[in-house]
Amino acid sequence: MQVKTVFSPFPTLETERLVLRPITKDDAADIFHYASQPEVSKHVTWEAHQTLEDTYRFIDFALNQYEAGGIAPWVMILKDTNQLIGTIDFVSWNQKHEVAEIGYVCSPDHWGKGYTPEASKELIRLGIEEMGLTRIQARTFTENDNSQRVLMKLGMKYEGTMRKSLKFKGKTWDVTMYSILKDEYEG
Repeated sequence: MQVKTVFSPFPTLETERLVLRPITKDDAADIFHYASQPEVSKHVTWEAHQTLEDTYRFIDFALNQYEAGGIAPWVMILKDTNQLIGTIDFVSWNQKHEVAEIGYVCSPDHWGKGYTPEASKELIRLGIEEMGLTRIQARTFTENDNSQRVLMKLGMKYEGTMRKSLKFKGKTWDVTMYSILKDEYEG
């Protein structure tokens, strides 16, 4: 399956409580609200957004990916309030090996409510049922207990810790790897 077959046009997805849709420029203020918070950027590879211009650069990246028919982020929107609460995406897709990696970020205002696992389950469904993936993986920093709980809720298996495998923000980090395989998936 080719990237452009799945992502052009870029799909809108739904779960029980969420709509996952492409980002628009109108989303800038909501994205900035959570992306500017240090506790959000603490466990990701990007720095907290300092200005709306940082957020617009991220949005421009996403819009360019949509136009090219590539993998790109969705915004997570609460159905009942139409509020944007985060983003989720396939951060990589190796078509030859049928492997993709998911990543997500959620506003602290909505942590602990099950939205990230709910959105992630939909990406796992898309990956296995429509992208033909054999493996979906996710990496998280070892000290990010919340993200590890999300991955376990998804039925992902802990595979190990890659010691000092990622350097950013002036530090070399240990990263844990989780995955779910097609034959473990229960659609």
